Amino acid sequence: MNTKPAGKTTGKHVEKPVERPVEKKVESAEKILDTTRQAVPFNTGNIPGPKMARPVMANVSGKMLAKAKRPLLIVGSEIKDEKVLAKVIAFGQKGIQIAAVGNAIAFLGNKGLDAHYANMHALASYLCDPEWKGLDGKGGYDLVVFFGITYYYASQAISALKNFSKIKVVSIDKYYHPNADMSFGNLKNNVFIEALDEVLAQLPKKDPLFKYGD
Repeated sequence: MNTKPAGKTTGKHVEKPVERPVEKKVESAEKILDTTRQAVPFNTGNIPGPKMARPVMANVSGKMLAKAKRPLLIVGSEIKDEKVLAKVIAFGQKGIQIAAVGNAIAFLGNKGLDAHYANMHALASYLCDPEWKGLDGKGGYDLVVFFGITYYYASQAISALKNFSKIKVVSIDKYYHPNADMSFGNLKNNVFIEALDEVLAQLPKKDPLFKYGD
């Protein structure tokens, strides 16, 4: 007759599974809007030479605009799009002076903004004159920003400023403009609108007693 050793059991020992702590999902970092991709001339043949625009992030463009003492925003016929027009108005409400070329003034003339009608070719010529006192007679501009203008039309104006003026030129349009000092790459429409929002986010709230250039 077999006897069982004292203190031992006959059943097979089953180990309990080790409970592992539940890993918490780490939320991904906030999505960064990259406006420097596809930084190639929108028109294939628009190669101005070895010096071409540096691709720029939207927030950097906004900071440059915020630091400028006398900025000018130039917009054109493509602002007839409802979403784009809303952004132009938002820039104007921040106190940025606007030059409306083409038929753009038809969308801005009754918005209570500092908006002025201008012919694009004439305006480019005036901007190249260091003695010109600006659309309001208060002095020249240290930064010119473009968007919402027919590509080939804006391209020629920006080329003139590149070669015949010392004004810093930034394109925040949905097309890459190689003649600018800095430019967004070629953007899809939804990314373009988001990029304009990022630029606007860098601008200070308008003080009713403050105007650029004062």
